[in-house]
Amino acid sequence: MFTTSRLQLRAYCSTDLDNLILLYNDPLVAIHITEDFVVPRNVNNFGKILEMVENSLMFCMVEERVGGAFVGWSAILPMSDAKNRNAAFGLAFLPHFWHKGYGMEVGTFLVDYAFRCLAMHRVSLSVFEGNDRAIALYKRLGFVEEGRLRKSVWIDGGWKDNIMMAILEDEWVVRSVHREREES
Repeated sequence: MFTTSRLQLRAYCSTDLDNLILLYNDPLVAIHITEDFVVPRNVNNFGKILEMVENSLMFCMVEERVGGAFVGWSAILPMSDAKNRNAAFGLAFLPHFWHKGYGMEVGTFLVDYAFRCLAMHRVSLSVFEGNDRAIALYKRLGFVEEGRLRKSVWIDGGWKDNIMMAILEDEWVVRSVHREREES
């Protein structure tokens, strides 16, 4: 288990499935994390999610350190063969934990971990157009927009772009040195 100043990140266990079902059944969350239809899901609809958990380099359940409340999940997922050292980053939190800085806290920890401990060369993600809060977070973490799949996702009655973003190892090093100087 890992900890940040306010959160703990631990491995998924089978008793966490109810919390994942709760998260994926929240329409405010689901609209931003799935290309599938936003419909009520039960345990039988979680094959893809559990496959992601099993195939992740690091899949973490995120909880508050004080009280242990379930916040959401975050993950580092392999993108291709190990030779290229590419990974994807993702996170999803319950809405009542938004606007607390938890995304920055978890994102900083996991991106640092991906480069420092997992020896990644590149960490990427995709985010749907209109998820402005997440896009702003990813930019603060150092991710740069690399391209778009134009009008590839149907959300709330309209087509949205799927925005591809990434941070490279050398960009992360510069940010880390700058952050360490600020903290000194």
